Amino acid sequence: MEQKKRILYFYTHFSSFVAKDVRILEPGFIITKRSFAPSKKIFTPFLLLSQFLFILLRIGRCDLVICQFGGYHSYFPTLLAKIFRKPSLIITGGMDCVSFPSIHYGVFNNRFMKWFTVRSYKNATHISPVHESLMLCDYTYQDDDFKKQGLLAFAPFIKTPFTVIYNGYDPEKWKCTQEKKPGTFITVVSGIEIPSRKKLKGIDLVIQLAKNLPGCSFTIIGIPEGFHLGDMPPNIATLPFVKNEELPSYYSRSEFYLQLSMSEGFPNALCEAMLCECIPIVSNVGAMPDIVNDSGFILRRRDLQLLKKLAEEALATKNKEELRKKARERIAVNFPESRRKTELLKLTLSLTGSK
Repeated sequence: MEQKKRILYFYTHFSSFVAKDVRILEPGFIITKRSFAPSKKIFTPFLLLSQFLFILLRIGRCDLVICQFGGYHSYFPTLLAKIFRKPSLIITGGMDCVSFPSIHYGVFNNRFMKWFTVRSYKNATHISPVHESLMLCDYTYQDDDFKKQGLLAFAPFIKTPFTVIYNGYDPEKWKCTQEKKPGTFITVVSGIEIPSRKKLKGIDLVIQLAKNLPGCSFTIIGIPEGFHLGDMPPNIATLPFVKNEELPSYYSRSEFYLQLSMSEGFPNALCEAMLCECIPIVSNVGAMPDIVNDSGFILRRRDLQLLKKLAEEALATKNKEELRKKARERIAVNFPESRRKTELLKLTLSLTGSK
């Protein structure tokens, strides 16, 4: 019986997508996980030193190094993997491939993080973006930032091979269990305490839209108790962090899901809400137009009047039931968790030389 291969797995936070990939890989591999989340920026050098020693003690018995996203935390894993002739894989997700100076967002907007990230990508054996747009795409949603986004827009000299593997979702876990309430909109956000996050995730547009649609109700999940978003109309309800297993009930009773971000990779909440038969209204960025296709509404430009018109069109549409079913089918057929499992395992096995 062939002995299980060993993987060193690095990430910044143990998010749902990290947990999902670990769950996919654990049956066939021995995985040693390591987080990289300094409580303050000043501690980053010490965490890098600790990580370096951690890898040095384990790289000899390792068969593959995986990093979720590129950044400070991927530098030593990919460098030492290269020195010790071990394969390494970076799974890109969004922030690590873009630059938005207008809101100080993106790895390529920070010269120090850019240096570490570029060298990580150059040292890596392979890159796996969750969508093609993370490698290179035209950006037309707003005019304040670069017209090209993606890794190759900012580092065209990187020749590391890549394989696109879409995120995947479980249709049995995410499904509609309640009757929809007409005129209800929902969105989920994390890290709203970061100053740029409100605009990045389009929460400012959600608030303005709610003011323009007083007869509708809006729910924003992910707002810590006591945190103020500013002047909000009475038809917006805010909730703090909601456990993953509780989200389906919130999605199920909401008619529309809003994702009006300035930048996205392959957003989990959008796909999960669509499986719960929310009709999506999304901005024209990242993977979202491909995800939604003809099952919802796409905001082509970051403009409040265009958004209001689009929302009114969505509210007035006669084929809501058809769109709900189509939204669920769009994810269940094209982006099931089983597909990501098959493709991620295939790539991992090829990198480790396993049968």
